[in-house]
Amino acid sequence: MTTLLATIAADHWGHGPGWWVLIPLLFWGTLVFLLATRIRHWRRFGPFGPGWRSGEAVLAERYARGEIDADEYRNRLTVLRAQGM
Repeated sequence: MTTLLATIAADHWGHGPGWWVLIPLLFWGTLVFLLATRIRHWRRFGPFGPGWRSGEAVLAERYARGEIDADEYRNRLTVLRAQGM
């Protein structure tokens, strides 16, 4: 009887942790991957996403297209910077 119990216990418990060792590694690997992806996205597009543009960027684009002249650009830029936008 003791030999039978030892054989059953050895068959089910004697093989070590098996694939369960990979679960924490997979968890931490996924976490690091998601964090690295978010940091990369933030560095590329800024904290507010790809569609967000500052007032200075819009103003510079309007100046580059010729919608406003240099004096108006400087005046509006001064107002934007004074307001902290």
